[in-house]
Amino acid sequence: MINANIILEELDKTKPGCYTLILMSPHQAKTLPITQMRKQAETKMTRIKLQDNSETFKAAKNFLNTTLRKVMLLLEAECGSFFLLDQEKKELVLDSFLNSRPINIKNIKRRVGEGISGKVAELNAPVLVRDIDHDIRFRRNGFHHYHTKSFISIPLFCSEELFGLINIADKATGEAFSEKDLQFAVTLCKYACIVVENMLESDKLVEAKENLNKQKALLEKYATVGKLAAGIVHEVNNPLDGVIRYTNILLNQIEEHSITQEYLLEIKKGLSRIGNITKSLLEFSHIINSDSAKTTKYVSLYDIIDESLEVLKEKLNGNIRIVKRYEAVLPRITDMGISHVLVNLMKNAIDAMPKGGSLEISTEMKDSVIYIRFKDTGIGMPLEVKKRLFEPFFTTKPLGKGTGLGLAISQEIVKKYEGTIEVESMQQFGSTFTVLIPTKHLENGK
Repeated sequence: MINANIILEELDKTKPGCYTLILMSPHQAKTLPITQMRKQAETKMTRIKLQDNSETFKAAKNFLNTTLRKVMLLLEAECGSFFLLDQEKKELVLDSFLNSRPINIKNIKRRVGEGISGKVAELNAPVLVRDIDHDIRFRRNGFHHYHTKSFISIPLFCSEELFGLINIADKATGEAFSEKDLQFAVTLCKYACIVVENMLESDKLVEAKENLNKQKALLEKYATVGKLAAGIVHEVNNPLDGVIRYTNILLNQIEEHSITQEYLLEIKKGLSRIGNITKSLLEFSHIINSDSAKTTKYVSLYDIIDESLEVLKEKLNGNIRIVKRYEAVLPRITDMGISHVLVNLMKNAIDAMPKGGSLEISTEMKDSVIYIRFKDTGIGMPLEVKKRLFEPFFTTKPLGKGTGLGLAISQEIVKKYEGTIEVESMQQFGSTFTVLIPTKHLENGK
């Protein structure tokens, strides 16, 4: 006979995931807000992974093992086990086995539908067996370590998805478990699942906060670059123009193939690089600070691509084949700097194929999104480079060949379209850059 029910109470509101078990009378337990509990359990969350080694996941497993012990104590059971579901292999893996007798059981696995635990997992519903010898739903396979014929098996769910199983067996009195025993164990396990979900959701929120902080730091970095650019570019360009002018005058007055000419040409290269950087900085500043909402001009993506290829014709040098796979009909798009994005991506693709190759340019429109893809057969890139692609001033090109602002500027432009740039790449197997833009930015788009 059960003389107590259990609820869960948070120990410290400032520390999500810290809970204790509190005993209640059966009369009090009837007043629990079960509907509210079920709604909370239906909150969406990330699928629980058996291989998760985070501290939060370990704490969740420890809590469920504590729940198992409490249920065993209050039901006067001498045997219990806790299984976790491996979602990928679709099998239950024994996490803990508790018994009043010294029995060494470990490394047990049961596929869904196999054995008693696997069958319960397949049913997706709590099960009470009063006598295994007379229950037509199950056979005795895997039941030999119990010394009574009755048991309770309860699937554990988070967001209506199975993630584990608790088994209770061997009542100390030798009696069969009752319907009341089952209802008590089910209620406790439901509360335990809510706790586990809250713990994992709390961990997910912490991760999301860290990502937001990283994005905030990156935005601050962009803002700093924008402010610096707006403040110093004009001041740098004025004297720079004068230095370049006088350098050209000197080059026209000295002998060809002299050491002086060589030095002056190196100076001119350095000055040109400074000019390119200040130009990119100024463009970056304009993009960050511009008000795109006032833009009403529309341009053709196909015209931009064709014009850009004409400009880059010399870089193609006949060694790179261009393959176009266009959507049959594609309306014009709002001009918020999209030409810079397309030119930059094509230029980068060409630079990635110094020995030649092919560049496939394709467009597609589906699910209210425009897809513009640039697929090259170049050298590709390692993961560590891919992670830093959109950082201002990050470049893998040789000194003087790139400023490291092209992709950073392109990303900011695409954000104005409420879009994204996706990158797929593997070393020696080329790269694919895909620009995704909502169709509402098309002419007459919705």
